[in-house]
Amino acid sequence: MGEKAEVVKLTCAEISSLWGTFLNDSMVICVITHFLETVEDSEVKQMLEETLQIAKNHKDTIEDIFLNEKIVVPQGFPIEKHVTPNAPRLFSDIFYLQFVLQLARFGVTSHTSAITLSAREDICQMYRDFMGHTSQLYQHVVHCMQSKGVFVRMPFMTYPEAVDFVDEKKFLTGWFGRRRALLGMEATHLIMNAINNEIGKATCVGFSQVATDQVVRDYFLRGKHVCTHLLSSIHDVLEESDVPTAMSWDQNVTNSTNTPFSDQLMLYIVGTLSNLGVAAYGVGISASMRRDIVSMYLGFMSKAGAYGEDGMNLMIERNWLEQPPQFEDREKLAKRKN
Repeated sequence: MGEKAEVVKLTCAEISSLWGTFLNDSMVICVITHFLETVEDSEVKQMLEETLQIAKNHKDTIEDIFLNEKIVVPQGFPIEKHVTPNAPRLFSDIFYLQFVLQLARFGVTSHTSAITLSAREDICQMYRDFMGHTSQLYQHVVHCMQSKGVFVRMPFMTYPEAVDFVDEKKFLTGWFGRRRALLGMEATHLIMNAINNEIGKATCVGFSQVATDQVVRDYFLRGKHVCTHLLSSIHDVLEESDVPTAMSWDQNVTNSTNTPFSDQLMLYIVGTLSNLGVAAYGVGISASMRRDIVSMYLGFMSKAGAYGEDGMNLMIERNWLEQPPQFEDREKLAKRKN
């Protein structure tokens, strides 16, 4: 009989990806649980149920891997600690759809990244399955939003009719004089970032109404103002090229002041949105060829990064930030031995 093949240990990239996915699914379960308690539209409810089932399935799958590998299972966000039962709704059904759409977009991106960072076949296959579940959810939510007339479609543009080449260096400029019209890809990323900031603004508005900690409440209000400032800059660039801007979502916040979530969970959600914003601005830079837009995105990254860091400090001060997987501090171990 042949010897049993040795199981390859998980790499740092695989452990980190699994850990991050587990925490995000834990957060999603909490949020969607409250949404399901307050949803009124039957079609929206169906989307929320599908989202909850996917998040639970993914979380359980990763927990099994941790247990098999003898890796401590993260605490995440237990529902009983972070969700207030039967709390009044804080957002509208339409916001629920938009939130799930953003979750699905993030899921497809993060699962794809995890595949490219993983080497062990079972982990790669797991993330391929996860991506299939999430991309299917994305399509279902898009169809649901289209049927209700609330899906924000990218603007149409004139079809190119002939091959052309850039013959002027001012193609790259944008600070002085007349700026060239936006490229299709530049407009796409500007609109996506506008939508992201509309969601972030509405989330901060809602959370600021219900946070129990005054410092945390002020932090959410600051987030609202940051999003408003970034949105104004994006809209100015879009309007200059006569490109329609994205719709506002903050009108989908109710006047409830009863918190459905813990301050810890809400800080984590806003921090996640801030980190996603920084990543999206980086992608926007790579797709932009006008220097003024690149400069604008760099400013956005600085503001979103500083805001996210302040949120992390709030969580650390309150002992709310769960330690991500990290390498051993060898110098610390040596000193402990001494």
